[in-house]
Amino acid sequence: MFLARIDGTLTSTRRHGTFEAVRFLIARRMDANGCMSGEPLVVLDRMGAGPGTIALVSSDGKLARDWLGPAVPARFTVVGLVDRVHLPGRACGGPS
Repeated sequence: MFLARIDGTLTSTRRHGTFEAVRFLIARRMDANGCMSGEPLVVLDRMGAGPGTIALVSSDGKLARDWLGPAVPARFTVVGLVDRVHLPGRACGGPS
């Protein structure tokens, strides 16, 4: 699991059949300092996350398979919406 900031939504007119009525979001992983790191990821959402939300994302595809069936070709799923993150003494670009 990891924290990610939701940066937007993804719309697709054609998709794998197991993704019927599934929301796709664009997320950026957060590092230990709370900074965005790595490439954007597509995550599945049923928690109601929106742009700017900090989300807890599961990287275990089992949750997606349990939700959508064993043939689902997905790995990242929003499993929680974060109210607050407290990282004392840490900031992006600052001391670790």
